[in-house]
Amino acid sequence: MGLQGGIIAHGDGVTFGQSMGETIALVQAPGANGVGVSGQTGVKTDWRGYAIVPYAAPYRKSQIQLNTETLPDNVDLALTHQTVIPTRGAVVKASYQTNVGQRVLMTLLRQGGAPVPFGATVSDPAQQTAQGFIVGDGGQVYLTGMAESGTLQVKWGTGVDQQCQVSYSLTKQTTINTGIQTLNGQCL
Repeated sequence: MGLQGGIIAHGDGVTFGQSMGETIALVQAPGANGVGVSGQTGVKTDWRGYAIVPYAAPYRKSQIQLNTETLPDNVDLALTHQTVIPTRGAVVKASYQTNVGQRVLMTLLRQGGAPVPFGATVSDPAQQTAQGFIVGDGGQVYLTGMAESGTLQVKWGTGVDQQCQVSYSLTKQTTINTGIQTLNGQCL
């Protein structure tokens, strides 16, 4: 019996993969476990979101693209592909910004039942990213990376009367087959 494959020790731990050539890429997509790499048979991210892409071409642009069809329901990516140009014998990192959490389609209503205005911005002060979401018709906004509960900031102007907060709590009863939860939020 014998084992074949590759192993890389890096700043975030150890990653196992297929046999490697002299030039490789290390995929880093935190929280995106089991995601395939397009054009790479059998290459998937591990439980932490890391994968080894073997046999990268040195001194040439290489597109490393994650297969979005294999993304978990609670993960979104800012970009699905990265371009790397490794030197001979290098290990290059292809880092992906992941947004891990629930997907929510929320209808935001102001006091009195009127929807929050079209174009209002919604942000989650608890998230480390400065990502904002835009409200559409009827006060609807699509949110990603949502925690099970929290408070959202909503703004449609600079005045005190043009902003509000929405507290929310996601429950398993609101989950539907698509992985998107729907709920109403009262803006106070």
